[in-house]
Amino acid sequence: RQSVVRRHLWIALTIGLFVAILQPYAIGYIYSSAEARELLYALQNPSLFFGSAVATSSATILALMLTILSLTHNADKQFGKDLYDNIRAAAVISTYTFLGSILLLLTLCLPVGEFKEIPGNWFQYIYYILSLLNGLLAGLMTSIILILRMTVLHIIT
Repeated sequence: RQSVVRRHLWIALTIGLFVAILQPYAIGYIYSSAEARELLYALQNPSLFFGSAVATSSATILALMLTILSLTHNADKQFGKDLYDNIRAAAVISTYTFLGSILLLLTLCLPVGEFKEIPGNWFQYIYYILSLLNGLLAGLMTSIILILRMTVLHIIT
């Protein structure tokens, strides 16, 4: 059972990394004439909404994990170690996802504008960092959902 959780986690993280790596290059290829600052401006608003949604959902999932623990503890049926391993995995990944979303939101606070003392590649680095965080958070959220699906199926059967 634990290997199934790990497999889902690796699949989701691979998808997230693939998106995080491919997305900046694809957009850079399509919009090669655009400046990095313009691409960063275009990425800021969606990242703000995405980061807020991920922070909210991961915090909610953590709270629901406590509810599941309470329900399984008070249930007449005995649940195996696999269920608690799934709950632990979802809680740990939710915590890291929450921290990653906070990091994304803090990264969005970095200055974007025309400043003379900021090197030109500053915007490019911030753009790649935002793209990487967006992809990783998407992968982590996907893995949480897959683990929760397994947990629910374990409780039902």
